[in-house]
Amino acid sequence: MYQKIATFAFVFAIVALVVGLSGCEKMAPMVPDAKTEMPEMMEGTIPIGIAVALTGEYADPYGLPMKRGLELAREEINMHSHAHIMTHDHGNIMFIEVDAQSTAAGGVAAVQQLVDQGVPAIIGIGISSHLKEAFPIAQENGVVAFSPISSAAGLSSLGDYIFRTGLATNVIMPGMVTATHQQLGYTKVATIYDAADAYATSSNEEIVKTLEASGIEILAQETVQTGDTDFSTQLTNIVDLAPDALFVSTLAPQIPLILKQGHTLGIPDATQVIVAELSSAEIQKAEGAAEGVITAVGWISASTAPGSQAFVQNYQAKYGMEPELWAAQAYATLHILANAIANAQSADPAAIRDALAQTMDFPTILGNFSFDPNGEAVYDPIVLMVKDGELHAFEATAPQVPAASAIPIGVAVSLTGQYADAYGIEMQQGFELAREEINRTLPPSMQLTFKTEDAQSTAEGTTAAVQKLVDQGVPAIVGVAISTHLKEAFPVAQENGVVAFSSVSSAAGLSALGDYIFRAGLAVDRMNPSGVMTTHEKLGYTKVATIYDAADTYATSSNEEIVKALESGSVEILTQETFQTGDTDFTAQLTNIMEMAPDALFVGALSGEMTQIIIQAGELGIPDTIQLIVPDLTATEIQQVGAAAEGAITFVGWSDMADTPGNQAFIQNYQATYGTMPGPWAAQSYATLHILAHAMMQAQSTDAAAIRDVLAQTMDFPTILGDFSFDPNGEAVYNSVALIIKDGELQAFE
Repeated sequence: MYQKIATFAFVFAIVALVVGLSGCEKMAPMVPDAKTEMPEMMEGTIPIGIAVALTGEYADPYGLPMKRGLELAREEINMHSHAHIMTHDHGNIMFIEVDAQSTAAGGVAAVQQLVDQGVPAIIGIGISSHLKEAFPIAQENGVVAFSPISSAAGLSSLGDYIFRTGLATNVIMPGMVTATHQQLGYTKVATIYDAADAYATSSNEEIVKTLEASGIEILAQETVQTGDTDFSTQLTNIVDLAPDALFVSTLAPQIPLILKQGHTLGIPDATQVIVAELSSAEIQKAEGAAEGVITAVGWISASTAPGSQAFVQNYQAKYGMEPELWAAQAYATLHILANAIANAQSADPAAIRDALAQTMDFPTILGNFSFDPNGEAVYDPIVLMVKDGELHAFEATAPQVPAASAIPIGVAVSLTGQYADAYGIEMQQGFELAREEINRTLPPSMQLTFKTEDAQSTAEGTTAAVQKLVDQGVPAIVGVAISTHLKEAFPVAQENGVVAFSSVSSAAGLSALGDYIFRAGLAVDRMNPSGVMTTHEKLGYTKVATIYDAADTYATSSNEEIVKALESGSVEILTQETFQTGDTDFTAQLTNIMEMAPDALFVGALSGEMTQIIIQAGELGIPDTIQLIVPDLTATEIQQVGAAAEGAITFVGWSDMADTPGNQAFIQNYQATYGTMPGPWAAQSYATLHILAHAMMQAQSTDAAAIRDVLAQTMDFPTILGDFSFDPNGEAVYNSVALIIKDGELQAFE
């Protein structure tokens, strides 16, 4: 539910947003001057640099097919005077070719040589690892660099002159996993990938993320190195594990070898082999070992896209063979580039860059082609299966992979490590449910999409996740639960002008780190004083103790605010016991507290230590006369500690009993989707995305500064947390709730 926001108004605003994106775009919109003429220096030609591998191990699988596709496209464009500027008066496209030599060094040298020759645009560099080294040279010199086939995630964000035709792995791989899992129902899988190659590692990462999000067990992730030819050890390990499916992510030379060796070692029919981007050439080299293999690609020779069959016929007539996938993508690349030059009416690289960035639904043999705000390709890929040695539609269908969206939101949550179960997974589910509801109000081409990075339950992992998302050009990042980690990571977003919105963190004062930083969780300097006042008024305690994690920002901040509130109420604090993150034995501290016999004990800790303190307090026999008060205690943690939590009081920002607008519908939808009751971290994350989406709607822009300004003005926005506002520092303002555990459940504290 999107409370109090008219669906039509939201759609209208997002339409305006997408048409005039201002924050994630590579450049400002450019209206070509129809009177612009080609520079006199052109002398009747438009020189395009070509940097493909003509020699070395990648020439045959990638370089030569790209060269053939480019040559055929150039002939057609020059023959038909493409789009008004390729006329005999203004000149034809000509190629300046340099061999990239199948190495990173060769790719760098080729791009540098073409830059030095003054070309306005360069096409080529198929290997993602090589592109990372070579294309920054073009970027630094203001030359358009356009790869037909490279597809490791995020590489176009290296700069605004960089574009790609190949579908990025974070677009094609999740869809391939979803489509195959829906039809095959596998529950345990293995992967094998080239750990030395950027594309292969990126492909495996995206596959693993999608598998984990679907609850599929990953038995093994076997690795190989570029140039390896013997995979018997890895494949034997996989055979012994007997997975339902095996995902293969390597470059072309290794794929046939892995398939043949796997077949020889007896990978059974019960193990479905799924290969990232398998081509017809690799199927032929693998011989019968490729039969039954599933893959996802951006084009197939049977495609009915406009011009596709004519391309196949012309290619066969010219080269005596069926066109390869890489030839098709290269062929489309030159047509896309030529169309941009036509629209720019100029061979100036900046003008070409601007026109390329505005490419929207341009008809190609790949289908209607667009660029997302980072210069990544947007079109529909196809899932295929090898039958009788040829690629056919998988199960007579072509499941559609969700296209990259013009509205990318970064998500930084802990999917692995000690905080995954306590916070990260629940946060992710809250975000996902909110996204699904919001997207139901939008047309298919205008959906919110997530770029997710694992924060890995560490400060270093969180900082790396935020940096990766910033590098991918997202306008806003949601997530980050642990305040200690937020202190390290969110300044990266602040320094780069990216909105950073934590749904859970609540240590005091952290939003003051910068004006791009916001939080949905109630800060402890707002929630704890209220909780202390409520409990003190009703219980009348006069002497208390506290125990808290002195190594954690949230816990120390929580304790400080509790102590301030207690002192202002003239309550005697007998002791403030401390421990360190990761401690498991709290006997000494709790024994000391028992001997002092306080009226109440306040606990400040993260989930892992909190539950152990409650359990050990019960085991040590802390009497009923000592009231246990634990801020941010969740239903999950109550289940973990059992009877030891009975009678404990907590104060939280959300309750499943609240009658706030949409709360009960949220609970029902969450249970239907995930089969469990939502906790506060899911609820706060759900509200966070609705608040952010509302700000984008109000701003009618995905420009980070515009979103920041609207977020800062949020006042009494209805959410499942209640009417939500931000204070001047970007801290959440809404009413907290005091609860008590009775019969193992959270109930209103009367």
